[in-house]
This record gives sequence, C-alpha cells and structure tokens, in this order.
Amino acid sequence: MIWTADGAPGSWKPFGAPGGPLLLLALAVAACSGGGGAFTGNMTSPRHGHTATALPDGRVLIAAGLTKTSPLGTFELFEPLRSAFEALAIQGFRPRGWHSAAALKDGRILLSGGWAGPFTALREAAILHPGEKRLQPLLMLQGRYDHTSTLLEDGAVLLAGGNDGRGEQRAMELFDPPSGKFAPAARPLLVPRQQHTATPLPGGQVLILGGGQGQGARLAEIYLPTERRTRLVRGFTSVSRSRHTATPLMDGRVLIAGGLGPERTLATAEIYDPGKDAFLPIQAPLRTARQQHTATLLPDGRVVLLGGWGGGEGKTLDDGEIFDPQGSCFAALPFHMKAKRRLHTAALVRDGSILAAGGASDDDVLPSAELLRVPPRKPGRDC
Repeated sequence: MIWTADGAPGSWKPFGAPGGPLLLLALAVAACSGGGGAFTGNMTSPRHGHTATALPDGRVLIAAGLTKTSPLGTFELFEPLRSAFEALAIQGFRPRGWHSAAALKDGRILLSGGWAGPFTALREAAILHPGEKRLQPLLMLQGRYDHTSTLLEDGAVLLAGGNDGRGEQRAMELFDPPSGKFAPAARPLLVPRQQHTATPLPGGQVLILGGGQGQGARLAEIYLPTERRTRLVRGFTSVSRSRHTATPLMDGRVLIAGGLGPERTLATAEIYDPGKDAFLPIQAPLRTARQQHTATLLPDGRVVLLGGWGGGEGKTLDDGEIFDPQGSCFAALPFHMKAKRRLHTAALVRDGSILAAGGASDDDVLPSAELLRVPPRKPGRDC
C-alpha cells in the first residue's frame, strides 16, 4: 500500500471534465462574478506525490508521482490555451514519488531522488529539457526522498535533508549545472529533517525549517551560500511542524502556515522576518487546520492555501483560504474546489489562475485537475 488515510506512505508512517471553449466560458463567468474554478481535462494518470513546474512558455510540467498502488515514471504537460494535458513521451525515468523538481535558469528541470518502494530512496537524478523531450541521467551523492531542492542565485541547486530509506537525514549536496555534478556541502544540516521546507531569502540565503524531531524540532537554519553551510536562526519557531508550507512574501518575509504538529494538525501560522532573524506569531489563526496543503503566491502579494488534510473531523479538504499581508490575516476562499485534494500540486498560470492537479481524496488518487481564479482584493479591505 502506497498511501494511507492520513496521506503518509507506508514506509514513513511514523511521521505521524470538460475543457476547451466550455472552460474558457466558465472562467470568464467566474472572473465577472468574483472568482471560481472549473475542471480541466483529466491528467493521463491519477497521481499524488508528484511535482508540477511552471515552464517559461506558460505550460506546466507534471512529473512522476504515485498511484494508489505503485510509483510512476511518466510525464505530461498542461497547455493552458487548450486546457488539456498531453503525455510527454520520454523513456528511461525510473518510477518514483516524493521526489523534487527545480527549474534551472536555462529552462531545464532538475529532477532528483524519490521514493521507489519500501526502504528505497533513489540516488538517480535527471536533467529534463521539455523542448527536446530527452533526459540526461545523473547520480546524486546519496539516495533521498521528501527532501528539498532550491535554486540559488548563482544557478546551483541545494538539496537538503529527506529520508534515505532508513530515517531523516542531515546531508546536503549541491548540483552545479555547467559541470552536471553533485558536491557535498561544507557541513550537513544541524538537525535531521524530512517533510521540511527550504525558502529563498533576499540576498541569496535559504530558510530551512520544520521536519525535525525531538529537542531540535523547533530549530530553524539559514543556508549561507558563500560558506556552503547553515547557521541557526536566533529564535525558535512557535511550534514544531512538518507537512507545512513556507511562502516567500514580496517584502522578503516568509509565511509559515499549518502542518502537522506534535499532537495534531495545526491552524497556526507565523512570519519569519529576515531583518530581525526571528519568527513573529500571526495572531489570527487559519480558518481551517490543515497539512499536506499547497500555498501559492499571487501577483498582488496575497497567498492562497488550498486543500490538504485536517479540519475538525480529520478529512481531506476542498476549501481554501487567502492570507493578506496587509492585514496579516486569513480570509476564506469564497468558493470550494471541485474535488477534495491533499498531496496535490498547485502551479500559478500566466493569467493569474492556479492549476490544482491530482492529489488524493479520502478514498482514491485523483486524475482530475482544475483551474481556480481568485477574486481580486477588495479596496479598503485587508481580509
């Protein structure tokens, strides 16, 4: 069994439609009425634990993931103008889920690691150029899944933490695109982490937090590119969390929202302020406690949280909420998604809508996707 009712693969359980013109018409009506959503065509496979990467030409690349019983090694592209998915014929990619994807500065995609079965963390990585429909196979220094991959200002990619098939890891390595090689960081993470987040900060540093266990669970780290190591953040996070989201805001701060806490799914959020090197609590809680959700930064600076698992009854969610930095508060999304989703992906499309794709419901893994158009901020109102 690949997934369970709380969304965790069996190997790491301890971590606690219509398309085309009809869709365009539906989106036009939604825009006039203040927002809404519409199903797109289905993906070629049901999948969760996959990645979705926005490409320079406006399409979205969907890669690998898990069905209800097995990992996938397939790719597909979402074409916004046709509101349809098209299979991308690429061979030789070992099936996997819980891998990571990073868009390089030259338009290629680095796909790294992944879960391929019980106790199997892959060392295999690959460079994909969607236009050429071919893979360049690579080999990381160690196998890992549930890790993070972060594009640095110099074009390198930082891989941090994850699970090597036996437990949470401290190891970090760097991918250098010109040479196509991986090299170890100067020092590993200070805390072993899995299902954590790594968020770029102004100036090129990276905030790494969550996913830890034990006494170090509330410790966060800052990756220093010039020294190829991390340092501790001065303050502690308000609570230990994993399966949360960490979203860079337009003013350089980072919104940390929801996740799995020591005992329950969280409805709390906090802000990391790089100028103060500290975490600041947000007094207003989330409208719904949620983990395994997505967070998407809109062009106007607001952040949309979608789906996940939680709520008062502990179930897969179809609702969402909007964080507005102007009022530092959360407002309910004024419509529900067409399907309940957790472990899905959310990618911002060029027209400002959000593509929510795949994921799991309480009963199955989903092939469906939908485009969501968030209503604009109302003048004079923060939330």
